[in-house]
Amino acid sequence: MKKPRPHHIWSSRGFGTCLLNLGLVSVLILASVVSGQAGELRVSVDGVRNKSGKLRVALFQNSENFATKAGRYKEVVIPAREGNVEAVFTDVPVGTYGLAAFHDENDNVLFDKNFIGFPEEGFGFGNDAPAFLGPPDFLDAAVIVAEKTRHESLTLRYW
Repeated sequence: MKKPRPHHIWSSRGFGTCLLNLGLVSVLILASVVSGQAGELRVSVDGVRNKSGKLRVALFQNSENFATKAGRYKEVVIPAREGNVEAVFTDVPVGTYGLAAFHDENDNVLFDKNFIGFPEEGFGFGNDAPAFLGPPDFLDAAVIVAEKTRHESLTLRYW
């Protein structure tokens, strides 16, 4: 009678089966992780100077077109209120996002500037990143969404 040959992980049959099982387990783990990887981002916007117009708070996925209308990934528009308001982004996939906001006081959907190019409306960025003659670098204004609910804050600046 022939003795059954043990299947070691490195034998051709054992290794192939091991790889197949490992692949299936990896796919199942990845599917469960990806399906549950959307969270909520709550942004406290401080320093709103009046109740005119709306606040426009936006997330950007990368540095290309950061802080531009074309580069917005998600935007929340809320009525302005003097002091502090909160913008809530739902179903935000885990990742790193640039965060920017402006107070659209005249509600024309544009970030208004004067003839020299200085802002006429309040603005702010994630991490309260400073802006000088343009928006800060993406990474300076970036926030990381890696949990169910993330809280961030920024302060609007007016010229």
